[in-house]
This record gives sequence, structure tokens and C-alpha cells, in this order.
Amino acid sequence: MEKHKILIVEDEVIIAEDLRDILESMGYEVVDVVMSAREAMQVLGSDDVDLVLLDIRIKGGKDGIDLAADINENFKIPFVFLTSHADTNTLERAKEVRPYGYLVKPFSEKEIHATIQMALSNFQSEQIKTQEDSAEEFILQDCLFVRHNGLLVKVFFNDILYFESDGNYTQVFTQDKKFVIRAILKDLERKLDEKQFARIHKSYLINLTYIEAIDSNEVHIAGKRIPLSRNQYSWLINHIKTL
Repeated sequence: MEKHKILIVEDEVIIAEDLRDILESMGYEVVDVVMSAREAMQVLGSDDVDLVLLDIRIKGGKDGIDLAADINENFKIPFVFLTSHADTNTLERAKEVRPYGYLVKPFSEKEIHATIQMALSNFQSEQIKTQEDSAEEFILQDCLFVRHNGLLVKVFFNDILYFESDGNYTQVFTQDKKFVIRAILKDLERKLDEKQFARIHKSYLINLTYIEAIDSNEVHIAGKRIPLSRNQYSWLINHIKTL
């Protein structure tokens, strides 16, 4: 049986190495042990990883919950939080990024194994469901079909104001409706015409046709103020000029 590959993100060396030993004794393959979000993203971008064990308190500018949001945005990989902090505020923040498990230190080997197996199983079930749904939702040259209220609904690209990331889903906004599709924003971006749609923020992909105003921090579309990443302002202006 193929070993599941796990990335450990933990800045307490003793805990990290102990966790590595436990996982390897259970038959898992530990891809790497890193201490920061930056290191984790580098590993995820270059190695195959089946699951991330992620401490909430890690070194660097981003904590584990920030890293989890980036994982949701850029990769289809389940993650489990490791933490000694189970306060209400931490739990509320953690829930927003939809972890596949939550282990409070100190944890036992049985808890680790059960949580990992449950996370992998739930993720696999979701992927099967996603594949079934994506067989119905599809993109054509000038439109996409989405499942809505039990029907496959045609949505023309010209009617779409913007897309907003929602973890492994994407919300599609038109003038008067909102749809939800099972796709990450990064995958959608590859399939859309760059002359019509532009990624101006990690969570937003906009229809350039509907831009009403631009400043250094926001783009205004149909009364909605959409955040503009700091490094995207100049790019967006130049991009519009070349169209």
C-alpha cells in the first residue's frame, strides 16, 4: 500500500521530531518538517503532499491559520491543526478555514492516527463528490454551466461581475444572482480570457468590463469595493492600457 505523505509545520523542534517518529512508526512518510509559512509553501509547491499537520503558533509573519487560508487558496490538500491553544477566539478563527481535524497538545498516538485517518477519508469522499459535480459543471467558450437549485444554469461570462474565493469553492457574482461552484480560483483563472478577467487579489478575479473606479487599494464594481493587492495596482493600470 502506498504511504501517505505528510508535511509537519511545527516550530518546537522536540515536538516536531517526536511527531515525525510517531508518524513514521505508523507507516506514514514525512515529506519534511518546517517552522514557518514561507517554508511550508515552498515544500507544497515542489513536493507531493497528502496532508499537512499544522501548528497554529509558528514563526514568521503568518501564523498557522493564515497559512491554512493560503493552502485553501492554492492547493487541494487537507490539513489538521496542532495547538496547545483551545481558546474561543482561536477556535473561531480556525473554523473559518475549515480544518479536517484539530489536535490539542499533548495528544496521544491513538488520537493522531485516528485524526489523520478521518481527515484523509473525509477529504477523499469530498474529492469523489467534487468529481461527480464537476462532471456537470463545465466551461464553454463564452459561458459556464453551474448547478443551482437542482438545475444546470448557463451563466455567460459577459454577465459575470467577479469571482470570489471561498476555500475549495468559488462564488460567482452577476448583477442580480450569486452562484457557487466547486473549483478553486486559481484553476478558474487559467481557463478564462485574460483580456476580460484579471486576478487583482488572492481572493478576487474581476471582469475588467465592469470596473467603475480604481484607487491604490480598491476596485469599484457595481457598488462593491473589491480589495486590490498593493503590488497589483500598477500591473492593473498597465494591463488595462494594453487592452
